[in-house]
Amino acid sequence: MTPISLLWTAFAALGAGTIHLAVGAGAPLPLAILFAGVGAAEIGWGVATLVRGRVLVADLAVVGALIPVFVWGATATLRSGFGLPADAAGLPVFPMAVATLFSVFVALSLAVARRRAASESAATGTPQGRRFLAALALGGLLVSGLTTPALAATDAGAHAVPHGSHSETAHPVLPESPHSHH
Repeated sequence: MTPISLLWTAFAALGAGTIHLAVGAGAPLPLAILFAGVGAAEIGWGVATLVRGRVLVADLAVVGALIPVFVWGATATLRSGFGLPADAAGLPVFPMAVATLFSVFVALSLAVARRRAASESAATGTPQGRRFLAALALGGLLVSGLTTPALAATDAGAHAVPHGSHSETAHPVLPESPHSHH
């Protein structure tokens, strides 16, 4: 896997993990446990991949990335079978769609990298500085640009304190000392 592909795959895992943690915070207990566990694993895998500079436990990562996709599909199928509204199972559609996009990207990236490694010796080399920085910036902007609105659409995001409305702590005004003249 090229360093840029590795970077983007790890970023996607971080984005998916963050969203899965937020979705789990507002989900029914069995789903909350599942999504919190998967989200923590995705974040851990993404960080470890970035730190190590290589893919760790690729087969397990593919399976782990696809678990929330299948769970969301199963809950959506069950909801529609019972005529329940889209968010009745505690899984909001937009955040889950973004997390699914990230999860599928991770799984496909790892599968393609594995296939390439099996068929040829792919050169991983060190990327050019500017190209790598551009890829880093683009990946960061893309993941944060998708993750932020997805987080806002979760139950945790709905209960977050809006920006600018945090109360400021009043700082007492101390009287001037008779010795402190400007």
